[in-house]
Amino acid sequence: MGIMARPRSHTDDVRTRLLDEAVRMVAANGIGALSVRQVAHAADTSTAAVYSLFGNKEGLSRAILVRAFDSFAHAQRSAAAGAADPATLTGLGIAYVGWALENPRLYELMFGDALVGVERTEETRAAAKRAITPLREGVQAAIGAGLLRAADTDTVVASLWAQVHGMATLLLSGNYPEGADPVAAATAVIDGWRTPA
Repeated sequence: MGIMARPRSHTDDVRTRLLDEAVRMVAANGIGALSVRQVAHAADTSTAAVYSLFGNKEGLSRAILVRAFDSFAHAQRSAAAGAADPATLTGLGIAYVGWALENPRLYELMFGDALVGVERTEETRAAAKRAITPLREGVQAAIGAGLLRAADTDTVVASLWAQVHGMATLLLSGNYPEGADPVAAATAVIDGWRTPA
């Protein structure tokens, strides 16, 4: 008589439920509110499942970070819609700021110092790279089409990214200049990279 394997109780479904609850908790109250016990309870499982599937609270935090970057990347890909023109870059900027305003705690997790001391991994670095890929592709396409002046792609990406990141941060902190038009501000930076007529 053979030995029967024990059914696996910590399945991918349990992992997804745990991560869904952890993201919900962090999105509502920030990473400081993350509790392994509360996440397990909300996902209707045990803390042992969290440790089995994520290793520890730090591993769960990294998984939340990856999920946040992937959500952001999805919003960016949706905004890109495959067009290679400066209007697409403006759309990416609007989507960037919109996502940040809709998900302030996750945005803080991605770009703030909330995870100081949590080691970044290949997985988190790859997720961050996926998040910026639509902008990089949009810039490359616009340069290739002659709509933006020939320049180092990474320099243009950094310029545009810094502009929308700063705008999102100012809006989230309540320090954006009253009466200033965010779209006009973003467009002005893009215009600075346009090919002269």
